[in-house]
Amino acid sequence: MKTPILESKRVILRPLTVADAKTAFNNWTSDDRVTKYMRYNSHTSIDDTIGWLRFVEEAENSDKQYDWGFIDKETGTLFGSGGLVWKDDEQMYEIGYNSMFDYWNKGFTTEIAAAILDFAKNTLKQTKVYGCHAVENVNSGKVMIKNGFVPTGYATVTNFDGTTKKARTYILNF
Repeated sequence: MKTPILESKRVILRPLTVADAKTAFNNWTSDDRVTKYMRYNSHTSIDDTIGWLRFVEEAENSDKQYDWGFIDKETGTLFGSGGLVWKDDEQMYEIGYNSMFDYWNKGFTTEIAAAILDFAKNTLKQTKVYGCHAVENVNSGKVMIKNGFVPTGYATVTNFDGTTKKARTYILNF
């Protein structure tokens, strides 16, 4: 299924394209304050972001990955990205999200996660979703709990560069 456009009260969630590279690079993919909690390292050049967005574009019609860019309806700012990725080992989708630092602690991520979870439940007909976050990123855990996730324990996750970090894990049963 092609990644659809979703909408919440304050945010439009739309598929990302390579044309978003400059904005994504400037707003969050190169910001160490954001990436320290993510599985990817800070992008050090626009080429890093272009490479990631090419991968996202190629997966746009996949049933195993749904990626969105987050657009602030009020300002038109592209301020983050996230979505769902099928986890074979868990036999369910995993939710993920990240946004530019200026959008933290304003309720946007909780709202975005709710829209993504609604899509998982009502469009993809899922009965559960997996989530995890770096243990240091307690605010991400708050987003999950506000959306009904239940903590299940801890895991070691492998970053895209092969390093590992400890993560808090969650399950949401619909």
